[in-house]
Order: sequence, then structure tokens, then C-alpha cells
Amino acid sequence: MSVGLIIAMPLRQWGLIDACMDNDASVETVDGNCQRADLARSVRRAGWDQIARWTPGAPGSGQWPPPDEIVKPQLTLAQWFLTVEVLERWAAAGDQVGQHDTAAQRRELRDLIVSRLQAHGIHVPLDRR
Repeated sequence: MSVGLIIAMPLRQWGLIDACMDNDASVETVDGNCQRADLARSVRRAGWDQIARWTPGAPGSGQWPPPDEIVKPQLTLAQWFLTVEVLERWAAAGDQVGQHDTAAQRRELRDLIVSRLQAHGIHVPLDRR
């Protein structure tokens, strides 16, 4: 695993990432891109481990902080690049079904992540599909 990069955001925004990764992992598992599905699941697990402090088999673990609390997930570049792709994919899906506000929130978060990565001197491939 490569070195991780932390991008701080309110838990509410991480929730968008988690939900989009859940959708993506489900679709890709069925459509046959298991590598992408595994990477999406790894992003979700990172959130559970780092933010909710979920421990398998430990009662009481896995509590999410309040929605406005700033969280600092640390993901690899591959995970952040997938996050950018997945947010755009599910923003486009939201637009197709008339959920324009949700789509706008996903794109705003995607743009925030891209700008933070670029601030670290990282070139973000915006069209990797």
C-alpha cells in the first residue's frame, strides 16, 4: 500500500463518499470489475476504521461523530483518485434521475478533493474511465 494523504472534511461530506463507494462497489461487483469494487470497499473500510473506529467483534465500536465534525480520512492516491471518479459517476447518475442538488453536492466535494490534491502537487487524472 502506498503512503496515504489526509484530506479534512466534515463528516457529512465523508458520508457522501461512503454512500457513493457503496453504490460503486455493488455495481462493479455485478458488472465484473472486481478490482474497482475491492478498491471502493477499501475506501469504505478506511472510513469505518479511521472515523467510526469500527472494530470487528467489539461491541460499541463504530460510532460516527456528529455530521459537522471535521474528520481526517487518510487514503492512498489510488483511493483518492477513485473517490474523484466515483463522485463524478454518481453525480451524473443523480442528474439523470433529477436529483440535481445531490449531484451538485457530489461535484462540489469532488472539486474540493481535486483542489486539495493539486495543492500537494498531485496531478489528478479527471477522466480515467
